[in-house]
Amino acid sequence: MLTRRGGAGLYVTSVGLGYDSDFLKSALKMPWTLSTSQTPQKQTDGRWNPEGADAHRISPGGGFGPVADDGYGVSYMFGNDNVIFVHVSSKRSAKNTDSKRFERNIVKALSDIKSLVEADMAAKAKVEPKTQARPTQAA
Repeated sequence: MLTRRGGAGLYVTSVGLGYDSDFLKSALKMPWTLSTSQTPQKQTDGRWNPEGADAHRISPGGGFGPVADDGYGVSYMFGNDNVIFVHVSSKRSAKNTDSKRFERNIVKALSDIKSLVEADMAAKAKVEPKTQARPTQAA
């Protein structure tokens, strides 16, 4: 899925490089039912330490509304290595949107990813590389 912000960035880049993309031209004309953006917080090296002394100052930041009347606005932020904030918004007047359901689906997807990563790490921990000692020959 191409989001509004990502698609626009790709289009601007392609134009800047002199690359003509019928796909991007077409994609940018489509309705944008999902608009996403990351709110940077960890990208402030040297200004504060969200992993240590400043961990108590992490804020969920702010969100934004959907671009389309029948769409979603989703902003997310990685506060530190242990915290992810997600803001989901939609218009109540839209019959096909449900911010709470969208939120539950995000939580479920993240939980599924966590389970896969943990299972992979556990499997790798059980398989230790076997080293075979070569017999030495007496001279």
